[in-house]
Amino acid sequence: MQPNTIALLALAAILLLTAWSGCRSGAASPSGNPEYTRTPALSAYIGSVDEVIGPEGPVSSAFDDAEFRQLRRPDAILPVYDPAFLDARQSDLPGDELVIGLNINGDARAYPAGLLYHREMVNDTVGGVPVLVTWCPLCYTALVHDRRVGGSAAVFGNQGALYKGAMTWYDHATGSVWSQPLGEAIAGPLAGTDLELVPSQLTTWEQWIAANPHSRVLVSDIPSTPYSGRRPGEDHVAGVVVNGQAMAWPYLSVLDAETLNAHIGGIDLAIGVDTDTGAIRAVALNRDKTELPVIIAYRWAWEKLYPNGQVDKGHRVR
Repeated sequence: MQPNTIALLALAAILLLTAWSGCRSGAASPSGNPEYTRTPALSAYIGSVDEVIGPEGPVSSAFDDAEFRQLRRPDAILPVYDPAFLDARQSDLPGDELVIGLNINGDARAYPAGLLYHREMVNDTVGGVPVLVTWCPLCYTALVHDRRVGGSAAVFGNQGALYKGAMTWYDHATGSVWSQPLGEAIAGPLAGTDLELVPSQLTTWEQWIAANPHSRVLVSDIPSTPYSGRRPGEDHVAGVVVNGQAMAWPYLSVLDAETLNAHIGGIDLAIGVDTDTGAIRAVALNRDKTELPVIIAYRWAWEKLYPNGQVDKGHRVR
């Protein structure tokens, strides 16, 4: 072999090795998101890697391997870890944009569905309460959970997997895998642990700021398409889960009725449309009128997640 040929081959080998090392060191991916790297706390925990076997380690009592599908690497859809907001008067968000409205201790915030369609998760603190705001476009579940675990605020990432057709998370501290609609760790060291579901409101930006003029709205430097016009309809239900018992109503039936009454999990409740915000809300019919979280979802998703959760028209109140 000629000396020049040997030199060229050696140079090619060096360039190839350099490129391979660059990929290994966490260079930016083609999508523009940084490569995912596990935190040191996760080095001893493998997490979920196989769509057939499912997550490794302990699992919750109701976990079903066949319902778990790992589709992407964790955080391939990058959550919002450091949220930024604008005052309502500074925002140019379309009035018909769908938002998740949240008001805790007088701190009102709105999370646009269009932005969440691309980011899916927001780790935030509202009114002094650490919360996790999530949107599963596949199931249409827009939910807010208190992200405190054992008294400390946990940080959550996107697991990149589906469980029973819905999105999953992982927590940074232990790598446990969580189901979004169930709010439960389904695998890992925290398997069986639940997060508290916090009442929120799914409505339009126009209706939200009319009722909450001092609200702030989530913004991002990553472009997103407004979700305007794609509101829930005949394919959706509005459901409530109380003490492990679930019940839902056709979304349009709730809109048509002034109030629907039900008895769920030992509690009498009423569900209906808030005339101020246009959102569907539920309250326990006790002395304090405690607000209960409402889950809006595609009917197929509700029936899959809550197979014993009755879908009923309820009792209309005039």
